[in-house]
Amino acid sequence: GLRVAVIVNDMSVVNIDGALLKENQIVTSEEEQIIELSNGCICCTLKEDLLHKVAELCTSNSGKIDYILIESTGISEPLPVAQTFLYEDIYGR
Repeated sequence: GLRVAVIVNDMSVVNIDGALLKENQIVTSEEEQIIELSNGCICCTLKEDLLHKVAELCTSNSGKIDYILIESTGISEPLPVAQTFLYEDIYGR
């Protein structure tokens, strides 16, 4: 099967979606994990956090990720989220 990473952004301090996944034991195996981006918007205040988490997913030892799905509903704007991945650091990376 495909390995899909899902990133859910919650604007509040308490990540309700993450809490529901844990509470209902949706994430069950040791290989699965919940990466939470809370208390801000991934289209502006959490852009750098989003980049770091995606890089971490792509380089982790847990195996290959086939797809990354980023949920940006609510007040988050999808275009700035997509533009996050066009960012270059001072070294052109």
